[in-house]
Amino acid sequence: MLEALRSWVLGLVGAGIITSICMTITPDGKVKKVVSLVCSLVIILMMINPVIGFDYGSFAQNYAQFRAEAEEIARESAAFNEKLAGLIIEEACQAYILDKGTELGIHDLSVDVSVRLSDDGYWYPYAARLRTAADKQLRDQLGIIIETDLGIPQEELIWSMNYEG
Repeated sequence: MLEALRSWVLGLVGAGIITSICMTITPDGKVKKVVSLVCSLVIILMMINPVIGFDYGSFAQNYAQFRAEAEEIARESAAFNEKLAGLIIEEACQAYILDKGTELGIHDLSVDVSVRLSDDGYWYPYAARLRTAADKQLRDQLGIIIETDLGIPQEELIWSMNYEG
């Protein structure tokens, strides 16, 4: 497509140069008027040549192909963005739980949050795996905070003991 445009512009410039040379070397009088008319027709023909020789079928086919490719790229991008949004929610919830654990004095906490997509298209946390050597009272306090603030029910909090110091 760009090559066709380039070719058209170069042809138009070439025709302009040739017609201006013809106009310059033609003596005044009736001959100059005829040459002027012929030169004007040449320039007009060069300008409308792309419209006359335009391959509409090929253009429509290329347009349809580019449009299909653009739609596929948009779908892939939307799927990637959706997955990325879920990962961001996971990371944010994990960071929140770790911060709350640190506030409670739990310094050996590790967390994995699981998220899922709601019917409305929003990511939400629904479960968490927590590992710590903290006592039951601190785990219960953190569990209440998680349920209250993040909406993860206590039964979806899977606790395991971390025996590493």
